[in-house]
Amino acid sequence: MSDQVAVPKASEQAASRAALMKLLFFAATLAILPISSYFFTEKYIWSGNSNYAAITAICAANIVLVAYIVVSVVEDKQSFKEVEEKKLSETKKER
Repeated sequence: MSDQVAVPKASEQAASRAALMKLLFFAATLAILPISSYFFTEKYIWSGNSNYAAITAICAANIVLVAYIVVSVVEDKQSFKEVEEKKLSETKKER
């Protein structure tokens, strides 16, 4: 019986580890991308115009946030499908 309990715990730990790694990736991207895009575009693209560089940094931050939301929604839909398939297979087993 302990083997049956160990498998769900291991999958929960793997899922939480994957979620943590995803969160850390997007947090690092959210910290680095806007700042680097600001200084890069200010120097090389907008020729010292800090207003346009700030707008570029804001757009970069919003892109990262939207990407995180999209990835989370897609992952949630996949997990919902897995739960539904699991329930369906369990009901077939009971019959």
